Amino acid sequence: MQNLPFCPIHSYQILNLLELSDSDARLICCSCLLNLIKTKNNFDSSKIVDLVQVYEHPENTFQFTDVKEKTSLVQFLHEQIEQLSVIKQQIEELLNQLLEWKQEIQQQKTSFLNIIKQDEFKQNFQTLANQEKNIKNEMIQQIQNKFYNYFESIKAMNQVATQKDLENLEKLNQNMTQKVGNCKKFKKIFKSINKLEQNYEKIINPFWCELINTIERNVKRQINQKKIIYKSQENGLTFEAIRKAIIGKQNLLWFFKSSNNQGTEFGAFTPYIWIEGDHSGTTEANPSFLFSKTLNQIYPIIQKMGKCTQYFNPQHILFGGTGNSDQDLRINPDFKSGYSRLGITYSAPVGVDTSKYSSYLLGALEPNVIECEIYQILFE
Repeated sequence: MQNLPFCPIHSYQILNLLELSDSDARLICCSCLLNLIKTKNNFDSSKIVDLVQVYEHPENTFQFTDVKEKTSLVQFLHEQIEQLSVIKQQIEELLNQLLEWKQEIQQQKTSFLNIIKQDEFKQNFQTLANQEKNIKNEMIQQIQNKFYNYFESIKAMNQVATQKDLENLEKLNQNMTQKVGNCKKFKKIFKSINKLEQNYEKIINPFWCELINTIERNVKRQINQKKIIYKSQENGLTFEAIRKAIIGKQNLLWFFKSSNNQGTEFGAFTPYIWIEGDHSGTTEANPSFLFSKTLNQIYPIIQKMGKCTQYFNPQHILFGGTGNSDQDLRINPDFKSGYSRLGITYSAPVGVDTSKYSSYLLGALEPNVIECEIYQILFE
């Protein structure tokens, strides 16, 4: 690293950072940065440049340009290499731990062999091995019977093993179970791999990540799993298949693909339990939203209008509405007919006419759904 001058305010710290503003820039040290974080309202960390990092990794400069989205893949690959190196080290540490446990189990091998009466099995096996190639049927029957009697005798271990051997086995099992359960190395690896998956999704499918972040932010809980419960290409595009998948379930993330405009995609997040023939929803802290994947837009619920968030019966699937009038999104059993009218229960973008049916969400006046997938979101 280059020799950098010391900060005039904090003489023990080097000037390795740059604070950017709209009109100028200021060289600062780490202590200056801490003071900024503590004292400055609306502190923006994106305005801080680590000069050493930019010097050693010039590609980091792109984050301060208007084309940073187009160069994020370089940074992504660099970060993945670093994270995979950490995971590799974690796996190596875990392998060493597993080898230690295996050695502990090997030390208790005598108890295992006593319990399964290995000497008796070996004797039967040796009897079979000592036979001539053209063994007689009578001898085959004798050996078969011996093997049968052997395996019958070891079924009930508490009748054939000594109390001491059984106690040793139970003690070993409890000891190993406790060690595996308390091993933090497993959790660290799974967390690291999960982080890699999230980073991958941010690059490959950024809108999916935006949906997940919105759900976590609205629900104020971390997502543990995204479980697919319905896929039209496998389960059939029918109301009955959807009914079987959703009734009694909550926290569902819906994806629809339409034939409109060569594949308009839209969907919804419905947090409440789906009840056939009845509305679900609340008018406070309602985390529901509709979205357009095609337009990369999310339309949150209008809180005071959230009583009729979702509804299903054999005649239609409804998202939003007031219970006795039009809905924000309606899909009929043929999946072709229906409509959208954003602004009744879900927020409509500026410029969208909320007084009539609109093609804004669907790409046409009718949904013309050709595919549907539904995920159940499970939280920690």
